[in-house]
Amino acid sequence: MPPQTRARFAQSTQEEVLALPPAKAAAIRMRTGAAWQRISSAPPVSWLDEETYNALTESIRAELGDKEMQRMYRRLGRRILSNPNLQAFVESVIRMLGMSPHSLLKAAPRGRASIVQNSGILIYEWSSDRSAKLHLRDFPASTFRTGTTVVLLSGTWLGLLDAADCGSEAAVTMQNVDLQAGMATFVLTW
Repeated sequence: MPPQTRARFAQSTQEEVLALPPAKAAAIRMRTGAAWQRISSAPPVSWLDEETYNALTESIRAELGDKEMQRMYRRLGRRILSNPNLQAFVESVIRMLGMSPHSLLKAAPRGRASIVQNSGILIYEWSSDRSAKLHLRDFPASTFRTGTTVVLLSGTWLGLLDAADCGSEAAVTMQNVDLQAGMATFVLTW
């Protein structure tokens, strides 16, 4: 089965695009083409096909470049805790484990499953009091091979650290990135 993304998450991404300077937002919308309208008109709980969501993410990366795209997804990652698809789950995690970087990153694999499907497996690994690893495995190469997913996820994970008040100390590096095998390890420190 090909990867799918929850429409509400793609619509949140569109909101971030529209918050960019008008010329950049317009350029991304133009690059995205008809997929922009398919995303914005989809019922929020529906699943978007790989081609539709990729049209958006590849347009963002082409227009912004890797660093700006990572910053945009970092902002989105900060807001992900208020995403209606995740809210009940996040609230229960915070009640049980508290609001710490480790609790949010430990919950990331289950939370991610409510936003994407058929998109590989995410595994949390505790490394130290101020670091953790997120291992992504078996992401279908049809989407993963461009590298855009690695860029957007690195920003998203930084946003989660921001949500846990890690401040400017938060950092992410990538290890074992294999675009054809659909795997990457995100090393997060704070």
